[in-house]
Amino acid sequence: MLRIVIMFLVLFLAGCTVNNQMQQHENAAADHHQTDFAKHFEGSTLQFTEKKMFGVEMVIPNKRLTTGVNEIDLIVHDIEHLDIEGATVRVTPWMPEMGHGAFSAPEVQEKGGGLYTISNIVMVMGGHWELRVDIKKGKMEDRVVFDFPFIRSGELYEYIRTKTPAGYDAVIGTKNSLKELEYDMVDTKDGPVKVFKLTIRDIGFEIFPDKPMMGWGFNGQIPGPTIRATEGERIRIIVTNETADGEHTLHMHGQSKPVSMDGVPFLGQKPIKKGESYTYEFTVKNIGTSWYHCHVDSAHHVDMGMYGAFVVEPKKEKPAYDREYIMILDEWPTTHVHGHQEAAPEEGHEEHGVVTMQGESPPMHDSGAGKKKKRDWYPETYPSRQEVYDGFTINGRSFPFTEPVVVKKGEKVRIRFINVGYQQHFMHTHSHRFTVVARDGSYVDEPQQVDTIGVGPGQRLDVVFDADNPGTWPFHCHRLNHVTNENIYPGGMLTFIHYED
Repeated sequence: MLRIVIMFLVLFLAGCTVNNQMQQHENAAADHHQTDFAKHFEGSTLQFTEKKMFGVEMVIPNKRLTTGVNEIDLIVHDIEHLDIEGATVRVTPWMPEMGHGAFSAPEVQEKGGGLYTISNIVMVMGGHWELRVDIKKGKMEDRVVFDFPFIRSGELYEYIRTKTPAGYDAVIGTKNSLKELEYDMVDTKDGPVKVFKLTIRDIGFEIFPDKPMMGWGFNGQIPGPTIRATEGERIRIIVTNETADGEHTLHMHGQSKPVSMDGVPFLGQKPIKKGESYTYEFTVKNIGTSWYHCHVDSAHHVDMGMYGAFVVEPKKEKPAYDREYIMILDEWPTTHVHGHQEAAPEEGHEEHGVVTMQGESPPMHDSGAGKKKKRDWYPETYPSRQEVYDGFTINGRSFPFTEPVVVKKGEKVRIRFINVGYQQHFMHTHSHRFTVVARDGSYVDEPQQVDTIGVGPGQRLDVVFDADNPGTWPFHCHRLNHVTNENIYPGGMLTFIHYED
């Protein structure tokens, strides 16, 4: 019993000593914080860590960070101005509003004298970033956060401008063409097969100026690349999942195929997990304009940008045209925050669910602290969602990031509308009329001329118009709140028909 009492007293006194030392350390740091801390470099930024254990001086080459790959220097001191060598330093780029960081870890190299060079700091888009610096030396461990309210690209946006009759140098968009997916032809015992490859990755982009978004993109882009085939061809699509935490499939909307190739999870296949691939193969039968998308937790995954155009040319094309444009219509919840489903402490990621916030009274969708309500009529349950859609896009971007429809007088122009969202959009152009030539991939028997066309969720409409009225003409959704960014006009689903010489 006496031994236990003595041991308790020893531990108690040791704890008091440690606490007193920590208190003295914090008091000294607080007192020291009132004075000027000597900096090594002019123009650097100096901050104390949260527990006042370290002073961290940051030196940024060219005095600014930009989107892309960055490098910085950190000088780590203690409260007595002494350089800290041999520390473990970890830097985590983080976007607080998005709940995400970079997708590759920065590299740390100690240079001596308390100097640490941090390279490969990848900022995937413009927006609000933090650099979270964690330092550990012996038993001392502390963090400091350097805040960068807005990081943007090193160059200004490359806007397309035109002189207007009113005398203005007007912006009419940017270059934002959809890419076509390349393919390989392979010979099999059953004949030639056209082989496409799609890889799903976490990506970042700006939906309109200064509005960063996170998404899942096919081949690193939103929308994914256009897949083009010809009626009767055999195609093979190899899909690989490289996202941080999602499971996915590929559904070719509007195509007849075996159920195992349809992309519906738990019916024709298991979802594709991280690091896995799945091969889809079928003979293309249905002609016309269609699209592809993920069919796992569809409402969420399509909202994350998992879609692209799928065009099947008939062996003999009916309508004649000189140029073609594809317009994928969608609405986005611009305050959507997608977090990792599980904690990843080794990457500096706190455990968090999926939350959407909008205004003063945020509708929320979350995972219930990781708990999902079990149901006996479907193999998997997904977090509930209640989005507020306030961003409206053509090919994944809102004006002024939309691309104008460039034409020459006398041309016949085909536009393929694809509505991948959940709202109806009414596309309207000024001083021109559309001729509707196809609906959902099928040619219409009686082409109809209109100047406003409604496109419902999942629908495709093909129109042709004659470029017979030179100038620069607005081309937009006529649900006019869809022509705004953050409820400010103009923006959203706005582009222009622009005649070139």
